Amino acid sequence: MTTPPYSERVLELFRALPGAGAPGAGPGRLAVGEAGSPERGAWVRFEARVDSGRIVDCGFRAWGCPHTLAAAAVARTWMLASQEGGSPQCEAARLARELDVPAAKMGRMLVVEDAGKALLAEAARVQ
Repeated sequence: MTTPPYSERVLELFRALPGAGAPGAGPGRLAVGEAGSPERGAWVRFEARVDSGRIVDCGFRAWGCPHTLAAAAVARTWMLASQEGGSPQCEAARLARELDVPAAKMGRMLVVEDAGKALLAEAARVQ
């Protein structure tokens, strides 16, 4: 019996893609963080509304394998949740553990991390 290529969590997120698309209309200024390229196998763009130094809404667009899209959805959730009292994080190793991503796909997690870090840096500037 072979192991399925994607964990149940990856499949669940890939089917629903929570947070996919642009953030909703509302207060604050737009911040963007992007990394990767379709030609290299993965591309992620986070867009967030920042109000009074907080990310109040966040969405993403991504191109790549189900691992990439699921990781973008998880990272988006973490970035929103971190605004409730923790330091914002988007770490490739943590994404890989949470989603049971094989080592061969770690590069995809790094693209998500880079896009998340770019968003958080931009969010700090647009306050």
